[in-house]
Amino acid sequence: MEPQKIPVLVVDDNASFLELLGEILVSADARLAPHMVRTGTEAFAFLEHAPPFEHAPRPAFVILDFDLPDLDAVAVLRWLRSRQAFRTVPVLVVSQADWQEEQRAAWDAGATGFLVKPFAISALRDAVLRFWWEHVT
Repeated sequence: MEPQKIPVLVVDDNASFLELLGEILVSADARLAPHMVRTGTEAFAFLEHAPPFEHAPRPAFVILDFDLPDLDAVAVLRWLRSRQAFRTVPVLVVSQADWQEEQRAAWDAGATGFLVKPFAISALRDAVLRFWWEHVT
């Protein structure tokens, strides 16, 4: 019997980062099943099971880029936290820049964690896994 997959929603407009993070998650634990979207609007559709995501699973946690082409992380977090079904879903916000204003805004909107995107793949892997272990498992 195959172990149950743990869905992870990754929201980032950078295709290379999405691919890298997907590989990191799957190689870190075969039970993790990353689902990738590139905008806040797509994240909402995924979470509400709107087309083309009618069969999307409820994510165990979300990795959310701060700067998306349509919305920022604060808007997505406020939407998530305003819905009963997603109030307790852990959200790790990632950002290119280490700006205190972004971090404060993300925390105030309900982020569970905040990570400045590291340059080293191993650092990214370690940070994401630490978040998963601390907030999900």
